[in-house]
Amino acid sequence: MKRRELISLFFFLSLILIIIMDSALFLPNEVLIAADMGIYFDALGIVISTYTIVNGISILVFGYLTDVIERKTILIIAGELWSLTAILHILVESFWQLFLVRIIAAIAVSVTTPLVISYLADIISSDSRSKSFAFWGLVTNIGTLIAGVLALAFNVIDFEAIGIKNVNLKIDHIALNYPDILYTWRLPYFYLGIIALVFTFLNYFVAREPKRAAKEKQLEEVFLKEDIPYSYKIKFSDLKYIFKRKSNFFLMFNFFDVIASGLVIAFIFPYIQLEIGVSVVDIKVIILFLFIIVLGLIIGQFWLAHLGDKRVQRGDLSGRVKVAVICSILNLPFFLFGFAMTPNVSNSSFFLGNLVVNDIGFWILWLVYCAFLGVGLAFTMGIGPNWYSSLIDVNFPENRGTMVAVGSFIDSIGRALGAAIGGFVVYFTGSFSFTIFWVFLIAGIFSTCLWIPLFFTAKKDYIEINKAMKDRASSLSQILPEESR
Repeated sequence: MKRRELISLFFFLSLILIIIMDSALFLPNEVLIAADMGIYFDALGIVISTYTIVNGISILVFGYLTDVIERKTILIIAGELWSLTAILHILVESFWQLFLVRIIAAIAVSVTTPLVISYLADIISSDSRSKSFAFWGLVTNIGTLIAGVLALAFNVIDFEAIGIKNVNLKIDHIALNYPDILYTWRLPYFYLGIIALVFTFLNYFVAREPKRAAKEKQLEEVFLKEDIPYSYKIKFSDLKYIFKRKSNFFLMFNFFDVIASGLVIAFIFPYIQLEIGVSVVDIKVIILFLFIIVLGLIIGQFWLAHLGDKRVQRGDLSGRVKVAVICSILNLPFFLFGFAMTPNVSNSSFFLGNLVVNDIGFWILWLVYCAFLGVGLAFTMGIGPNWYSSLIDVNFPENRGTMVAVGSFIDSIGRALGAAIGGFVVYFTGSFSFTIFWVFLIAGIFSTCLWIPLFFTAKKDYIEINKAMKDRASSLSQILPEESR
């Protein structure tokens, strides 16, 4: 890759990474936001689920546009919109103002998924796509952690000192006793908004558009011979393939798979702060995150993505799908047992207060608890890279942005349901762990039923696309001048 292309790629992905940090600035400070706005987790669940749905609907629009117009133009528009919205968070003083800025932010963030998947698919060889998506997944996860640390840097509340069990009463306590720091959740948005505005300006001058389908195995040799434009463009009639190709249906319409993860992502920080009863910077939570990083990000994000690529390279055309399906099934028992173990630091107990232990017993069981969540996350992280690669493998290059957008939209419905249902259940039961356990169990059963059919549909669809792409390569080669052959 040439130096100018590397510079373009750096600024292009950097701006997307900053925009992706949006949720990571919101979720760690949910308790502060709730106390500041005078709301509880039922209202926060509505905000998060609405954000997710709007994000999903907008992805459909941007996904289609990604296949039609220059991706640089879309990025500049999204960068300007998110930057200004992030800066405006500093002025939020009521629930409805919060609701409005989160909706606008959701629209800006929606561009990132189809844009980056389409972009990477055109600069990374088709044989190594899962690894490239895994690398991008690692970068986004690191960026999310950095954004979370930035958000929490302004939160000085001592959660261990709050000896109240009910989560709603804890929010009331924080609003009453910490009035001078409630506003600090706005500051990370303000600072990152300014940085994003600078990167948007830089992208206007340095970002470049890669050639579509340039890294397709069947077309790469043709493009090397001559600068031939990829003339295939998405047509409205192509949308019928969403339903016609069976693998698309099972890959995209399984929203049950993300209901539980939507719930966990929405309330993981309140779960740690209010139910486990520790600050996110406590040594116990740091150990938990270390397990998650090592097992979840490294093993799950890279080894399982590499495994999917290797299976395809060895001739198993549906290898990536198989890895994704196995991961989606195996994560369930580890998460169920892990959240069933939920500890409480104040009384040194596990299993929802049913097992009280001494200090040594607490640390042993804490490591077991961390290990189960880490392994569950490892299998979960193995799904994403193989899912995206599988969706790309069974669709034509001109349709991929749209197909990824449709899949992301369906996922947004699942995540929104998880956040909304979870918020109301937590509000009425006062327990995050009870809510998470049962949502994981019920949604996991339905999800498994929709994953298994992919074992039987993916290979046929992959062969069909592979044959069609070879035919296109043959057709394109016919237009080469005689001396280039």
